[in-house]
Amino acid sequence: MFRKALAATAVIMMATIGTAAAQQLTGRYQVIGDNGNGTGYRGVAVISGTAGGNCGIRWTITNTPPTQGFCMRQGNVLSAAYKLGESVGLVVYRINDDGTLDGTWTIAGQEGVGKERLVPAR
Repeated sequence: MFRKALAATAVIMMATIGTAAAQQLTGRYQVIGDNGNGTGYRGVAVISGTAGGNCGIRWTITNTPPTQGFCMRQGNVLSAAYKLGESVGLVVYRINDDGTLDGTWTIAGQEGVGKERLVPAR
């Protein structure tokens, strides 16, 4: 009996892990973010070319020049490096089962971190 319960639990866990790993990230997202100083921002992000775990990401944030980055997926984590003006930044997102991405970002040489949520545009 214990073995059957253990096997059923393993199957459920593998299905859950498989759901996050199999999600397609390519597409358009609403951006909802908070800067390290507490101010908020909104915009749009587009993720493209997710073949082989590599991808491109482009953010268009209100009152900010468009920003292009490149990204890499590892399981349920998506990391992206980008250039904002002359500064280099990094964001790390957790890929949620509902398709949203919750991230924390930073810019080299600046103190603090920001938070960002990407919500698939439907």
